[in-house]
Order: sequence, then structure tokens, then C-alpha cells
Amino acid sequence: MRHLMLFVDGFEDVEAIATLDVLLRGNEEVVKASLMERKEVISKSNNKLVLDTLIEDVDLESFDSLIIPGGPGSFNIMGHLPIVDKIIKFFAENGKLVSAICAAPFLVGRLGYLQNKKYTVYPGFEEQVIGGTYLKELGVVRDGNFITAKSMFYSIDFGLEIYRYFHGEEETIKLKDSLKGE
Repeated sequence: MRHLMLFVDGFEDVEAIATLDVLLRGNEEVVKASLMERKEVISKSNNKLVLDTLIEDVDLESFDSLIIPGGPGSFNIMGHLPIVDKIIKFFAENGKLVSAICAAPFLVGRLGYLQNKKYTVYPGFEEQVIGGTYLKELGVVRDGNFITAKSMFYSIDFGLEIYRYFHGEEETIKLKDSLKGE
């Protein structure tokens, strides 16, 4: 499978890197795309990450899923809403997987895509989601072609749920066991 992961300055290190690492260990292709006008982005913890491409050079048709890390980057992404909304709309309306963690599910939910869906989000952001059933006690929630996660604590589970969506339970157990060294 081919995944598009969006980045802006201020992205949450663990949410992006742990998710990326889980998927790469599962032999998934993850293209890291910058919404900035440069390939280098700076994380919440001031780490520099050189990405694969700029968003304007991406062909959305060539991807199976969209992944949006959270953290302060969720606020920084607000400066790029026209393109982000277009990307979310493309994936959601074409039945492709849309995954968001921490504060980022509000970006999807504010557009109404989580209406009549179960979801989780970093506490306090549920008020910005239109409709839906907020499951505050769960770390990761999958409903249809949407996966949401509450916080960086659930980053590995988030990555595994994305993998499970495409490969099923048996293959996901194998991947999870390999992460544990079993």
C-alpha cells in the first residue's frame, strides 16, 4: 500500500516517526510530503526532518491512504487549509483511508466527515468535530475508512491499526510480534 503523510513545522515527533516506523517495518510505502514551501520541516521538539516531496508535486490518485500527524502542527496546518481540505475531501470522498492522530482528527471532523462515525481526538478538540460519537476512553478508533487516535501515547497502536486496515488481523499480529521482538 502507498500512504501519504502530511507535514508542517511543529509536527509531533512521536506521532509521525513511530507511525512511519511501524508502517515501514510492515513494508509499506510512506511518502512524506511537506505543506511548507520547502522539503525540510522542524518538529515540535526542534528536530529537522527532510521529506520526500512538496505537496504540490503529489498525485493524490496514486495513494491508498492519508495520514495526518498532530501536535502543534495541527494549528500550523490551519495556514494551509484550502489544500488540506482538498486533500482530505479527495481521500474521504473516494473511500480511501483517512487517518489522523492527536489534535489532527478535528481537521477531518470539522469538515463533517466524522458525522455518524465513532472517533477519538485529543481532549478539548472534540468540540470542533461536527457530529459523530466521541469515544474519549479509547486510544484508537476505526470506523469505516477513518482511523483516529487520541495522543502520541497511542502512536504505535495507530500505526498498527492503519496496517490492520489493509492487511487484516493475522498479518498485523505478526507485525506487532516483530515489534515486540517475539
